Amino acid sequence: MNNLLFILTLMIFSNCNNEKKPKDNASLIPKNKSDSTIAEKKEKQLVQYTDKQLENFLDSIGKLSPTPFIDKVSFMTDSIFKTQKQLDVTINSKDFSKLKQGCKVEKLDIKTAKRIFGNIEIDSSYEVEGTIPLTFVSFDNNKADFKEFAVCPGYADAGWSCEMYFFSANKIISKHNIYHRYGLELKHYKDADGKTVIYYKENYQSGSGIWWFNFYFYKYYDNKLIPILNELENGNLQFPWSIRALWLESTVIKTSPLTLKMVYYQAFSDSSESPNFINDSTLVQYTWDEKSKTLIGNYEKSKINKAQILTYYLEDNELLFINAYYKTLRSCLQDKIMRQPTLNYLNKVKNHYENN
Repeated sequence: MNNLLFILTLMIFSNCNNEKKPKDNASLIPKNKSDSTIAEKKEKQLVQYTDKQLENFLDSIGKLSPTPFIDKVSFMTDSIFKTQKQLDVTINSKDFSKLKQGCKVEKLDIKTAKRIFGNIEIDSSYEVEGTIPLTFVSFDNNKADFKEFAVCPGYADAGWSCEMYFFSANKIISKHNIYHRYGLELKHYKDADGKTVIYYKENYQSGSGIWWFNFYFYKYYDNKLIPILNELENGNLQFPWSIRALWLESTVIKTSPLTLKMVYYQAFSDSSESPNFINDSTLVQYTWDEKSKTLIGNYEKSKINKAQILTYYLEDNELLFINAYYKTLRSCLQDKIMRQPTLNYLNKVKNHYENN
């Protein structure tokens, strides 16, 4: 048992040091049909461990610290969230006047656009016209104030991603490359301290029966736009793409203080007779922490915690799931309907990590 704990812990820390490419699929999720065929062939060659071995495996993972699992699963999305570009570019008064007028009419001459935004890509059709469309989002009570706002040179919804430039008056303070996939949804509100918070959805996966979006929250703070909260917006993974069917959707129901409603479920996808062993909803409230300059979730007063939320990410997170939902899985083993699906699940996970 001690050897198993040591090997698993070593494996987790080793994986944490390997940088993961954005929008990569979880290793237990087939990436295409050929991978699915391979997965089926491997499944036929699974070692069938005894019930006792599987229960020992569950106990060994359940006793480990969740921290290395959390760090590994959250690495990719946190990397994107925290590395959006900070800028400090002052626009001269003449160009700023042109920009404000351009925001009102939703287009700007290309020469001015390049002076303001730098060497941006310009579609050939715009070159002919001599102007580029602007997508303008104001965070002010009066759109004509131009104190806090964002601009995308071009149509933000024209593709799957867009580049948004965030302004504090005539200064560009940040540039975000947002992979929205289905259209930009850029929203904002005033925090308790009167400072502006903006948020949008970032997409990592999308398909039939499989998608993943996170909410990214940033705050105007000391002439910067700082990252303050990265939380799951919608994770969905259904059979046959995974050994767990799962769903979690978050909705902003209040901004003072920020409160998300989360609706979620999980089921083992190997049996149509296996019910949702997790099926619930909860509210999570977030408060501003000046020391860390982040929004902190009050998970202690919710039915779900941060580690459990991360089990709805489309990542290689089965060890985190076993660790975060250890008590739930232990209860499943005591249930006559859930016992066998739970053992089947543990057997697949143990095989996977023994072979990789």
